[in-house]
Amino acid sequence: MLQRILQITLLLLLAGTFSAKVFADAGCQLTRNLATGIEHWQLQSGKNTLVPLYKGQNAFLLQCDLAKDGVLTFQRPGLISHELDLGSEVGLTITAGQIAYALPQGLFKATLKLEAEHAYTPRFKWQYQQDFLTASQQHSLIMGGFYGLGFTLMLLSFVVGWRIKAPALKLYGFYIACLTAFLVLQEGQLFIFFSEDIAELHKFAYILSIGFTVLSASWFFSNFLYIKQDFPYLNYAVIGFSLVVCGCAILRALFAESLPLFWLGAIMGYGTLLIVTMVFIVSLVQAYRGTREAGLICIALSIVLFSLLFRVVLLNYSPFIQRYGFVLALAIESIILALALAQRVSRITQEKDIAEQAANLDPLCGIANRRGLNSKLATLAASDPDDQMLYAAFYIDADDFKSINDNYGHNVGDMALQQIAACLTKNMRQHDVYGRLGGDEFIAIASFKHIAEVYKKHTELKQAMSCVTFNLGNTERTVSASVGCAIFESLPDDLDDIISASDRSMYVEKNNRKLG
Repeated sequence: MLQRILQITLLLLLAGTFSAKVFADAGCQLTRNLATGIEHWQLQSGKNTLVPLYKGQNAFLLQCDLAKDGVLTFQRPGLISHELDLGSEVGLTITAGQIAYALPQGLFKATLKLEAEHAYTPRFKWQYQQDFLTASQQHSLIMGGFYGLGFTLMLLSFVVGWRIKAPALKLYGFYIACLTAFLVLQEGQLFIFFSEDIAELHKFAYILSIGFTVLSASWFFSNFLYIKQDFPYLNYAVIGFSLVVCGCAILRALFAESLPLFWLGAIMGYGTLLIVTMVFIVSLVQAYRGTREAGLICIALSIVLFSLLFRVVLLNYSPFIQRYGFVLALAIESIILALALAQRVSRITQEKDIAEQAANLDPLCGIANRRGLNSKLATLAASDPDDQMLYAAFYIDADDFKSINDNYGHNVGDMALQQIAACLTKNMRQHDVYGRLGGDEFIAIASFKHIAEVYKKHTELKQAMSCVTFNLGNTERTVSASVGCAIFESLPDDLDDIISASDRSMYVEKNNRKLG
């Protein structure tokens, strides 16, 4: 009997020693007493532990045996109030994005009281104080870099978007603004600068930022991937679900105490997941169909989806990836989206420039048309801000051009006009304004310092246009043109005034040639 008692005592001592060693290694333990039994969670240094909370009051016994001063942290969203009671004193909170309580060195017990607005599962973690400070500095550095990137991209998008009238850029800027605000509020960075008094306002803004981030992202991707044009019914679904998510966020922010938060949260969560899935599938389809920049969108979304695995499923795989993976993924996504937008804006700008150039050129002669002349006229006037130059307009009209068309055909007439245009280009300076007005009429406008220069240029043009040659098969043909000249002390703003004055001079010149 005595031997039996000694065996049991020895086993109890060994079990106690083993339990003490495990507890010392673990550092901290959370215990909750429920009517159905006792729940335990072993908190390991530097690792997240999921602890489910019930709606309303939750009380835990925190037992720690720390070699040095430590810090207990857990997520702020979802909590109404929190308190750590060390018995003789209330736990001291540390200024940080998450809720952080200072833990004393040694063996101690404390009561942790948490009031949750709904049932959810936050992450708890304890660290030694020095490790916490190092991790906080790393976190501030990483998040500061992202906030700077977000602000820069947002500002750039708004400025460039309004300047070049690109709706996709403005939508991207709005999305980045909402995304940056969401991450600032999610990480609790404002609590570093403000007290806990802003908790209610912070929670309100955080919930709204979720809805507006989803809505702005949906609108941006709808525009950028041409979902509205190529998949109109799917576009209704994407925008519709985003409005539902945003509406739920507004309801949850305004009526948190009177509405079923679980169902609103579920609609927001699953609605967002559905939107992301639809947009990702569309990006794959558009990339397959050859839609430009859709491949970059597909890569950006795949990175975000990959990071969500570590945020939702693989919670304790890597504390660093779990905490920063989603933020880094969003930063990479923002950069990739910016690259995709830059490519599209560059391409659209080039196409716009080509179209603008084509609209300003005469397709037959390759020189400016009337529209191009009007746009270049302002540039010529701006080159002489002191108004010290003389201006001359040379009006050129082909002689007997109708007979060329009647006798040889319009193709030969076109060749004659092209040679007149080439002759005009050859005899004018690069900064002069010249072009075809239409039919067989051309004009050149130039600035001069002295009146003698005007007369000299007029003589040169008359000589050059008196015999313009071109080849018709093996035969050399000639065409001539009359050149009128009008001189202005200041350049008229209206091209028609210039044409009218030089046109009269040209007819005088044409009549003189006929009489001479």
